[in-house]
Amino acid sequence: MNIFFHLCWRNLWRHKRRSLIVISSVAVGVFAMISAMGLLNGIMEQMVDNTINTALGHVSIQAKGFQNSLRSEYSFIPAETLYTAIGRTADSQKGYAPRIKLKGMARSSASSRPVIITGIDPTKERSVSHLAEYIIPSTGSFIERADEDTVLISKNMADALELSPGDNIIIMLQNTRGELTAAGLTIKGLFTTPVENFDRHTIFVGLEKLQALAGFGKKISEISLTLKDRNASSAMKTALMLFVQKAGLEVLTWQEMAPNLVRSIAIVDTMMYVSFFIIFITVIFSIANTLVMAIMERFREIGVMKSIGTEPRMIFFMVVFESMLLGITGLVFGIAAGYTAMKLLSIAGIDLSRYAQTLRAMGSGSIIYPSVRAFDVFMATAIVLITTICAAIIPARKAARIEPVKALSYI
Repeated sequence: MNIFFHLCWRNLWRHKRRSLIVISSVAVGVFAMISAMGLLNGIMEQMVDNTINTALGHVSIQAKGFQNSLRSEYSFIPAETLYTAIGRTADSQKGYAPRIKLKGMARSSASSRPVIITGIDPTKERSVSHLAEYIIPSTGSFIERADEDTVLISKNMADALELSPGDNIIIMLQNTRGELTAAGLTIKGLFTTPVENFDRHTIFVGLEKLQALAGFGKKISEISLTLKDRNASSAMKTALMLFVQKAGLEVLTWQEMAPNLVRSIAIVDTMMYVSFFIIFITVIFSIANTLVMAIMERFREIGVMKSIGTEPRMIFFMVVFESMLLGITGLVFGIAAGYTAMKLLSIAGIDLSRYAQTLRAMGSGSIIYPSVRAFDVFMATAIVLITTICAAIIPARKAARIEPVKALSYI
């Protein structure tokens, strides 16, 4: 076996120029794959985080049917026992906040726009969303009391309605009796989030103010929870499910509230891996060419090996092993370079401000922080090993079938 490994290393060293070309091509391919996936992961993770930090939360407790309709009849009065149950999971969460969400209309003297009117508790909302951080300082401030006659709208909406901080805006909605209700509120501040679609259609008022306008009394639409670990949403749902079902409510995770986002991430991941697999097919020809040339130069040597009793399968595996050595060496260098580069960029970030409008449409921020997952490294390893083995099959079969008599007389 030692002779077997020695021959493999010697053959690669004898053709070190070709070997270095193959190793370099594999390393560059793996580096590009890790870098692209790191950047894509960063964009996707920020899309998820921004969606969670603006609209969803990690987990939401709400009446069955509310998610798809946002209608007032799906409101409920939270029992004290519900808050007690939520309190038992305090170690896993950052905070929770009650909300009201209703469809309505925002109007100015210049224009009007359909909106989702969201009622918030100013104190508790800070623990579940980044809304307070998205307020543009020069335009005003966050809501201070839940009953004040003020509203927060986005910079995008303010421009569309030709309004400024301090102006009045008319909001219209249907109350619990089915009557159309309108109120004039003062714009207290403007916000800009990383999610363009959210800015187009969402406004915020105090929770108690919206309860009074809609005739909700003490009712709310949902309780939103933000967790310390995004991946713990399913466990949190399980922990709350027993009590919530008894109250006629349901618990939804962010994956269930944003299924299109989850599907988009899965589709993009699949497309990327398929693309990389196709790209690495070109590496097959580079490795196969190197091995074929090496076999032609070692024609007599292989003939001698067969004439002294070396089995064809040993020659076959020798060529395959040489191919794997080339692939694994390139893989190690590629992963090391790609992971190091992405780790450094994950700290500093990649400034894509020139594409800020496109990234906002996607729901991502203008500064991307790449992230390399263990699964990406596993997929890179799998793709390289598969392609290098496939590249070696034809040359290895050719070497295994060399006839000793013809090889010894080969000039």
